Amino acid sequence: MREFLYTFIALFCVSSISFAQMKLQLPAEITGETEESFINRDIASNLKLNVLPEATAPGGMKDFVKGMILLGLLADVSFPLGDENTGFKHVAGTAFSGHVVGAYLVSTSFLIALRAGYIKFGTQTTEGSEPGYNYKYEDSYSQIPILLGAYYLFATGSGFRPYIGLALGVFFQTYSVKWEESGSGFDFNLDDSFSNTGFGIVPAIGFYYLLGSVILQAAVEYALLFSEGPTVEYNYEPILGKVSGIAQDETEESSDKPSYISVNLGVSFPLGK
Repeated sequence: MREFLYTFIALFCVSSISFAQMKLQLPAEITGETEESFINRDIASNLKLNVLPEATAPGGMKDFVKGMILLGLLADVSFPLGDENTGFKHVAGTAFSGHVVGAYLVSTSFLIALRAGYIKFGTQTTEGSEPGYNYKYEDSYSQIPILLGAYYLFATGSGFRPYIGLALGVFFQTYSVKWEESGSGFDFNLDDSFSNTGFGIVPAIGFYYLLGSVILQAAVEYALLFSEGPTVEYNYEPILGKVSGIAQDETEESSDKPSYISVNLGVSFPLGK
């Protein structure tokens, strides 16, 4: 009896092993199972684990964020204000300039900016003749403004952000002259430059536009200086009709403050956040 039991158990184990081997070798059409190698399963697993649900490139920014730093360049065209005969416009023509700008977003709607640049106004030339003498006057004016401003950016839900703001500035001014007068018995020439430092405010209205990894800027500004322009000092040998034969010290300054309106265009590159 015991031998029969041992024989039965042995036959059962052999049959089970054989059946398992047969099942592994059966085609998929019979078993209903699909072939999927461990390599395919491993690839699918890796893909699920390693691919992020969202990936945003640095150039995909959609709005301004707190802590963002902007570095950029600004170019503008400026139009002098004042009287054409005795004011600032008499000595300064239309100007073109360039500026370096650094800005920091204190919040998503509040920005502070530091700017330094060079503005070269066009040379104004007057020439002609009067009975007894000829004349030619060339006047040119330039500035180095350094401005610190605060600007409020209006929320729009997009990369387009209009703003208003105000800057305080110091203006290093230079006034260059080349004057010539000549006639019978006299000759007056002045070729010199004069400088001073002024202070003023610059209100502005404009917009920023976030375009990929760069920020475009456009604005209109009004530079209002509190002081007069540089004073020209010279020793004048009088022309005919003035106090004859006596040299005299003269001064001349603009009757208007050297204020102007500017149209700005610029590009900045965001750093940080």
